Amino acid sequence: MRQDTRRHFSAALGAAAFWAISGMFSPSAGAQPYPSKPIRLVIPWPAGGSTDVLGRALGVELGKQLGQPVIIDNRAGAAGKIGTAIAAKAPADGYTIYLGTVANFSVAAAWEPSLQYDPIKDFSPVAYVADSPAMLAVSSSLPIHDIKELRDYIRRSGRQMSYASAGEGSGYHLMAELFKLQARLDLLHVPFQGTPPAATAVAAGQVDMTFDAAGLKPFVESGKLRPIAVTGNERWAFVPDAATFASQGVNNLEGNSWFAIFAPAGTPADAIDKLNGAINRSLSSPELLAVLKANGYIPVGGTAAALGGMVAKDMAKWKDVVQKAHLRAVK
Repeated sequence: MRQDTRRHFSAALGAAAFWAISGMFSPSAGAQPYPSKPIRLVIPWPAGGSTDVLGRALGVELGKQLGQPVIIDNRAGAAGKIGTAIAAKAPADGYTIYLGTVANFSVAAAWEPSLQYDPIKDFSPVAYVADSPAMLAVSSSLPIHDIKELRDYIRRSGRQMSYASAGEGSGYHLMAELFKLQARLDLLHVPFQGTPPAATAVAAGQVDMTFDAAGLKPFVESGKLRPIAVTGNERWAFVPDAATFASQGVNNLEGNSWFAIFAPAGTPADAIDKLNGAINRSLSSPELLAVLKANGYIPVGGTAAALGGMVAKDMAKWKDVVQKAHLRAVK
């Protein structure tokens, strides 16, 4: 009787060992559905800025959709390039994502060939989140309310007008150069260190005009700057009095600031699919939509493939502007 018991016990142990070993090699062994832990969202800009506000609001909604907290990791410096390089080298496991912008992808690649990252090779597109039209604003002391009056004023005054930017190689520097090419105007570039000092100089009448986005709104609301044109196919609710460039005869002037989520290259496709779906659902959230509207952003969404196509096209456009305007890239 004892021998039979031992035989049955040994057989049971052998079967258990077999299934345990088999389970080790099963594709689903130990696998937990993604995501099974918090996700890090790298934002390459300081806390408190408009991009950070967008990223944090998205992170809250994304966390609800995925059932895991989204931890914000601000990595500011070098106009966003430091955080972008960090995200590019992060593990490609779906647990690090990155809030990319036109400045760190298209513009940086066009202006600075020696980047520490390759916007195409080092990242996988996940989802287009939002964009923001750009505006051309002039000092309110000038008798200019639209592009026609700008042309007339230049002709009557006989002087070279100036424009301020947030710095050489910034997105709105290249935007102004594209405007010069399309409108065939000769404008003097006056670079500053960021949007606030550039806008302040225009508001004080030290420089004639500037290109930027929602960051100019306080100056517009105070009456110190006057928007005379916006990018896009329709008027921007943020500054409803300004007509589009296209409606004023300046065509092919597209330069919206876009914001999108990327992951390190090699991130599993199923993780990207889940992230894409969660982001698109988040863009229907009333809370997130309220934040976007308050900051001048327009929700976009869509597939990862569509985002990748947009980025490739955008990079080619800004490289073309740098070449045609004979701009000197930073070395």
